Amino acid sequence: MADEPPSPPLPQQPAPSPPAARTDPLAIVSLVLAILSWISCLLLASIPAIICGHKARSRIRRSNGALGGMNFAIAALIIAYLEIPFGVLGGIMLVDMIRAERVRLKELAVQQKEITSEDGKLKVTTSGFWVQRTDLNKRASLQASRKDKELYVIVISYPKSTDSPMTLEQRHQTMRDQMTKDMANSSATTPVSITIDEHPALQDEITGTQKDSVLTFLHSTVDDGDSFHQILAWTLKSRWDANKAELADVTSSFHSEK
Repeated sequence: MADEPPSPPLPQQPAPSPPAARTDPLAIVSLVLAILSWISCLLLASIPAIICGHKARSRIRRSNGALGGMNFAIAALIIAYLEIPFGVLGGIMLVDMIRAERVRLKELAVQQKEITSEDGKLKVTTSGFWVQRTDLNKRASLQASRKDKELYVIVISYPKSTDSPMTLEQRHQTMRDQMTKDMANSSATTPVSITIDEHPALQDEITGTQKDSVLTFLHSTVDDGDSFHQILAWTLKSRWDANKAELADVTSSFHSEK
């Protein structure tokens, strides 16, 4: 019997390829934290980014190829370390800005500022927070406000030479009646006699709703001999108790030149 031909060799099975490396989640976390620290200038975010970055590098090295993401970890470390000097510098600048703002506010609080009428004959003395206005009342000769506390003051003058003959009490009552009429749910305290700028004056408080706002006015009328000066200092009723003293100080600082 003839010899049988030899069997062809069986094809060799290819060796199984190693599983693809899985990106270490810690590397991604470190990169995200590093980017956030850079965008938002948060120095505190760069610290955990550095910690996570170093841990991720260590885990990737020990994984024998099972974990990837080394480039992410390295990028996170670079960004986070660069953020540290910028964060420190930004922190120093922020502290300086806060300190400067505190100094500015303190200076404004103690500053004595004179706000005068256009003709220079009327004036009030305020802190540096107050500014002159021209849009509060068309009839007012002097107007000012403190925006941060919503405080306002105006002075309306009535020369006796052009005004119908009135006493101090009558002039004060006329304005008082007009104000209570123009406001809803209005009320007023009893007028009291005081002295402003060494002149006789009457003063009361008037509260009411005007344009959907509940306001309280310190209403004063001064008789300087030649004119009656109506001084209206006001704010929101909810702010009245906290700011009444300042409005009273501004009112009592009123001075008129004949």
